[in-house]
Amino acid sequence: MLTLKEQAVDMVQSFPEEKMSYVIEILKWIVGVLDDKSRTSFGTRTAAIDNPSEAIKAWERFKAYKSIVPYDIDIKAELAQARDEKYANSI
Repeated sequence: MLTLKEQAVDMVQSFPEEKMSYVIEILKWIVGVLDDKSRTSFGTRTAAIDNPSEAIKAWERFKAYKSIVPYDIDIKAELAQARDEKYANSI
């Protein structure tokens, strides 16, 4: 039985030469994903906890990414408005 690396090499070798650019792009993407996962390992998370300013910066970046609204919202009023809009034509 072949090892996983040998299987991968056999698969790559079976691709035609004109398709190798796609294979290379996919492999670059995979390497990038694996590098990102290694950077977000447990050691990196504890380093952010040890450095509060870094943790605060990370939280600000996260809030911007998730589009958190920087002001308070009246949840009940928002729900009432959404309900009224949804059921406005049902009566």
